[in-house]
Amino acid sequence: MEKAKPTLLEPIMNVEVSAPNEYVGDLMGDLSSRRGHVQGMDTAADDTIIRAQAPMGEMLTYGAQLRSITQGRGSFHLEFSHYAEVPHSAQEKIIAQSKAAKAEAQG
Repeated sequence: MEKAKPTLLEPIMNVEVSAPNEYVGDLMGDLSSRRGHVQGMDTAADDTIIRAQAPMGEMLTYGAQLRSITQGRGSFHLEFSHYAEVPHSAQEKIIAQSKAAKAEAQG
């Protein structure tokens, strides 16, 4: 199996965030910190819609963070897009955790 060079995949989500214009900079920074890639933005009246793609694992706590950043005035929608390879550094961490858990369960 190791000769096949297996890799880990993670689900990538399409993210659509709607929030007042004044929070756009903070939201873009937060999405970037979650390994998100902004695809585009639309402005309508006082709100901006940010379209991005981000790993599902990074978006699990996004609702609480969005409420915090926008003082409860933002909303978001997630939709599955595709699977992508987990970055190598993250793969090593996941594999180490899995091996430790397996050793603990056996010992």
